[in-house]
Amino acid sequence: MVKSAATPKAKKDDSLKANATKVKKEAAPKVVKPKKVAAIAMPKRPSTPWNLFFMDHLEKVRAEGRAVVPTVEGAAASALWKELSPEQKQVYQDKYQANYAIFKQATSDRLQELTPAEYNAENARRKALRDGGRKGLPSLKDPNAPKRPLSSFFRFAKDQRESGKYAHLPLKEQAKAFADAWSTAPEEMKAHYTELARTATEQYKIEKAAYDARI
Repeated sequence: MVKSAATPKAKKDDSLKANATKVKKEAAPKVVKPKKVAAIAMPKRPSTPWNLFFMDHLEKVRAEGRAVVPTVEGAAASALWKELSPEQKQVYQDKYQANYAIFKQATSDRLQELTPAEYNAENARRKALRDGGRKGLPSLKDPNAPKRPLSSFFRFAKDQRESGKYAHLPLKEQAKAFADAWSTAPEEMKAHYTELARTATEQYKIEKAAYDARI
């Protein structure tokens, strides 16, 4: 029996393989990492009463010449904290309140210093972090930014509230009383508040444009 000749294997076309690899590389979208923006320097939030107590506990451990093992001392301090009387805990609460008052004032001062451009950059950074899943990071509010004016009705309601005419009513009923008073107010009075609102809105637009120009 005559053996048939073996069929030669077809050579792989290296050029096709190279072209396919090239197309694949070209098709793959480039991942552009967002440029990291440095956070605006802000006052540090003060330690809680528990953290103040824990720091005191660690100082005592060091003063005794013992090595600090965080997990061990955390459990020990937690047990000691539970044994403190309300009066002893109040000492740390008072320290926290005093530190918080300083922090609040420092934060207010710092917010006054920031420029519109810095607010814009910081809030854009915070939004990007929130979009990425970060929680508990609200946008900063510029105390120097123009405030949107009240509408004609809310100007009227503000005057009614300040007059004390409805002070005897609960807040929810006051709101209803203001709405009823507005609906029955003379047209001349409504026109007066409408004009006040219009003038304030025009002024707001001017101030907002000047503010936005600084961003």
